[in-house]
Amino acid sequence: MYLPENTSTNRPAMILIHGGGFSTGSKEDTNIVAMANYFASRGWVCISINYRLISAYGSLATSWGNYVLNHPTLTPAEKQQSYAMYPAARDAKAAVRWLYANASIYGINTNYVTALGGSAGSFLANMLGITNPSDFRDESLITTDSTLSSTNLSAGSTDHTIIDHWGGINHMTYLQAITGQSRFDANDPPISIVHGSADLDVPITQAEALRDAYISSGAPYEYNRLEGAGHSAWSATINGKSLSENAFQFIVTQQKLTVE
Repeated sequence: MYLPENTSTNRPAMILIHGGGFSTGSKEDTNIVAMANYFASRGWVCISINYRLISAYGSLATSWGNYVLNHPTLTPAEKQQSYAMYPAARDAKAAVRWLYANASIYGINTNYVTALGGSAGSFLANMLGITNPSDFRDESLITTDSTLSSTNLSAGSTDHTIIDHWGGINHMTYLQAITGQSRFDANDPPISIVHGSADLDVPITQAEALRDAYISSGAPYEYNRLEGAGHSAWSATINGKSLSENAFQFIVTQQKLTVE
């Protein structure tokens, strides 16, 4: 946790999520730490999280596991990554519920919650904002997971803005394929999409698909194409602003926050 140096009981909050392709990485990621310190210094309660990775991905939803297993085009490595996406999403959802359950302790106003990530962390940030509250919580599991009962199941999990750095759309496309229902609608939180045109790890087509889904639904979005940039372009600027500054302005504008 990164706490602002004030005594306010009306603080906005941010969940920060590291990248690493669902196989590596941690909440100690230097770029995530820098973002957390930036926003904490400006009044946000920031919570940087870990989540289960490929090496210990735990229980799967039966429908998710079957979908990945029988997917006709995924390589074996892509299937392992896709399996890991499910428990990672469960952990991220649990982290937001923890934030809601403990909001009064840290002076958090849960009407102003942001999810911010990079790469795999942005896949998860996008998932947090766009999917249904029951997703990655209520599905039938292949193997019973007794730990779920300790994750504040009755607490809220709504995010009010999303900051997406070179993330993607796969959690939503998998759910739509499994359930036949799109997770996108006009009530989705405003999203700032930042993606390099030369990204070889997460193709910019992922960002374009996310943008197009927002256009179709009518939910607010900002699309920032970093021309010529590759993956993890943390030092990039947008109209002369750092990524932290751009995210700050987007959140303040969309959430109508007062800056003192």
